[in-house]
Amino acid sequence: MQRLRLLLALTTSLPLLACGPTDEPAALPDAPRCEIALPAPPDHRLVASGTTLRDALGRIVFLRGVNAGGRSKFAPFVPFDFASEADFQDALDRYLDRAASWGVSALRVPFVWAAVEPSQGMDDETFLARYDALLDGAWKRRIWTIVDFHQDIYSDVYCGDGFPAWTLPFPTPEPHHDCHNWFVRYSQDEDVRAAFDKFWSDEHGARTAFRALWERIAARHANRPGVLGYEPINEPHQGTADLKTWEQTVLTPFYTEMAALIHAKDPTALVFFDATGTDGIGAFTYLDKPEGEGLVFAPHWYDSLALFGGTPAPSNASTYLSRWADKGREWNIPVLIGESGVPRDLETAGEYVTAVYDAMDDNALHFTYWEYSDSKETWNFEDLSLIDYEGQEATAITSAVARPYARAVAGEAPAFRYDAAARRFALTYDAPAENGVTEIVVPERNYPTGYRVELSNGCVDATHPGLLLVRPTAGQERVEISVVPR
Repeated sequence: MQRLRLLLALTTSLPLLACGPTDEPAALPDAPRCEIALPAPPDHRLVASGTTLRDALGRIVFLRGVNAGGRSKFAPFVPFDFASEADFQDALDRYLDRAASWGVSALRVPFVWAAVEPSQGMDDETFLARYDALLDGAWKRRIWTIVDFHQDIYSDVYCGDGFPAWTLPFPTPEPHHDCHNWFVRYSQDEDVRAAFDKFWSDEHGARTAFRALWERIAARHANRPGVLGYEPINEPHQGTADLKTWEQTVLTPFYTEMAALIHAKDPTALVFFDATGTDGIGAFTYLDKPEGEGLVFAPHWYDSLALFGGTPAPSNASTYLSRWADKGREWNIPVLIGESGVPRDLETAGEYVTAVYDAMDDNALHFTYWEYSDSKETWNFEDLSLIDYEGQEATAITSAVARPYARAVAGEAPAFRYDAAARRFALTYDAPAENGVTEIVVPERNYPTGYRVELSNGCVDATHPGLLLVRPTAGQERVEISVVPR
């Protein structure tokens, strides 16, 4: 209720948004300019503190990012095309520079086990070095990363991705990624369900090998700057088991086990745990809260109408995403929506994605949009990337994704909202006795003729590209900020 009251205040009682006879917001004085150094926390890691994420300076952090996408699901298992090994670094830089221009603070970076360990007992160091370079390059641009083991319908031998064929005890077809409606194989392909059954039971040792994989992955990235943590498995599936029973008696203990395993190698890492793909449609799960510290609930949410050619109601985003926010409050842990997205050709894509981001802001959710691939070849004909096959942005969607938000707030009870039509961003928070520096991401594309800052007290520094730094006046408890076009 406290957050609801704060959000209501943004549109009613705050002086910077109060409306006069013409219904135009009453302006505060233009904020004084001052020189503010970009804060440098002593550690890159974030800490789960109740439902919030905090940096090493104690600031409340909001993650807004993208998935380093579907192109990572098939060889050479990176989210962009490159002509040769000599071209890899240039292609990586172009890819990350574009992501940085959108103002993202996080990348969820998929890897498939089949890329790491194509033959049992032999890791592919070429792939691992490329993956390392992506993580390192992201942090050079102040983009945090989440290491995500990604699977869909178990393996590429079933027209999916994830587990290597050698984890299957029976003959397998050749890998491929040319299936429309690939997801129906969860319910219609007996081999897919059997593969999951054998994995969860560890009947042929695949789960034992999976634990060993994660021990190596966590140890490899334990000291890598910018890596926030690890997601043990994307959209796990129950096989032939009853969903409710399996989520409570198999999946929940699995996450407890994986959190302990990862923390044994990387004690300060966050562990992001996902719900099933089915859960990600209705925003409902039978999962219980796993045991352990540093946990972040990382479910997905997709509007089925948006995926299957219909016209979804933007209000659906508020309805369903609030359910996941409620689950985070019930468990008292942060919630990151690991995936949500729409096809590029959806007529109402811009309006719809804007509604999704509004719901993320209103519910204080973290978010990584699905997805961002720079590739002429698709995975199973999907068209959810923020750019098309010619490398051109899906303008309506990227305009909705690249929006102002509070990256790090030096205070308590933050609430922010962005009016996309008016291009007006507003943030309020309670400052501590010794005021720190708050960071607001302001993508330059949102304000081509510049912007003006209204501030209740203190000063701002807009000289850092894409960032607005705010330092309140010492001793002032309430801070109110608004960014508006010039």
